[in-house]
Amino acid sequence: MVRNNSFSVFIFTQGHTKKINFFTVGKAFTLVDMPGYGHNAPRDFVEMVEPYLQERHNLVRTFLLVDGGAGLQKADLVAVEMCEEFNLPYVSVFTDKVISNTHTLNFLSLSPLPLTCSSVQFSGIYLLRCFIAHVTGNLQLNAKQS
Repeated sequence: MVRNNSFSVFIFTQGHTKKINFFTVGKAFTLVDMPGYGHNAPRDFVEMVEPYLQERHNLVRTFLLVDGGAGLQKADLVAVEMCEEFNLPYVSVFTDKVISNTHTLNFLSLSPLPLTCSSVQFSGIYLLRCFIAHVTGNLQLNAKQS
C-alpha cells in the first residue's frame, strides 16, 4: 500500500511563494509549499491557507520555517497559535544561524520538536529529511534492537 500523505511548509523567505504549490515526491507523499506568513504575506493569505489547513484530512505535519537570523517574530507566534488552535501537528524549523536571545531560546524549549538546519552549511538537513521520511511512513523506526 502506498501512502500519499501531505504536509505543509510555511516558507518565511519574504515574498517568494504567493500561492499554494504542490510537489509530488514519487508515490510516497506530496509536499505542499505555502505562502510565507510574515510581513510580506499575500493579501489573501488567511483565505487561502486556513481552509486548506482545516479541511485537509491527510495532512501529516506542518513545518513552520522560522528565519533564525531574524529571530522569532510575532508572525511566527501567530502561526504556532493557528496550528495549535486547529490541532495540527507541527514542527518549528529554524533556518540558518539562530539568534540566541531569551525569547527564542524559551520558544525552542517549549516547541514540540524544534529543529535547526542550514542550507548554507547543510547542517541538520539529513535529520530533517529523515524526520519527513518517518512522518510520511516512508521510514520505519523500530524500538527493538536486534
